[in-house]
Amino acid sequence: MSGQTSSSTLVGAVVAILIIGAVATLGYYQFEVAPNQTSTITSNTAPAITCPSAQCANVNMTNAAYNPPPGYTQGAKTTYGFSPDTVTVVMGVNNTVYWTNSDTAAHTATSDTAGIFDSGILNSGGTYQYTFTTPGTYTYHCSLHSWMQGTVIVKAATSGIGSTSTASSSTSTTST
Repeated sequence: MSGQTSSSTLVGAVVAILIIGAVATLGYYQFEVAPNQTSTITSNTAPAITCPSAQCANVNMTNAAYNPPPGYTQGAKTTYGFSPDTVTVVMGVNNTVYWTNSDTAAHTATSDTAGIFDSGILNSGGTYQYTFTTPGTYTYHCSLHSWMQGTVIVKAATSGIGSTSTASSSTSTTST
């Protein structure tokens, strides 16, 4: 019986030492390490980044777009979360659209028609560009937040210039 008591006492002593060590470590960190660290307060809003080319249409995924708009009903059409929500581009003039995630949450720019374009997950500050090669109207959404919906209108070069936004490059790229 004394062997059992001695092992119980040993286990208790080890547990007590571990608890005291943990408390001492936390106290040391709280009173010695943490006060000597410098901190920087940063804004939750990423700066709006524009396409590196003067010939791009820029779309921002707006700050706090991860929250549905007031009164949103699942499946409803909205103009919330992409700014601007509709861009018009002209083939050969500015037919690349450049999306920037200016929100703190991850988003996507995903074509409503499968296989046309999909940015994949863009973390805060991430960008994606896609060059449209065929005139038409392309609707898209954020696959993570169904209330985020947008439209790209692509006009043929002969339909006139005077787009509402500014594109180039013939590839799509993603950065996070």
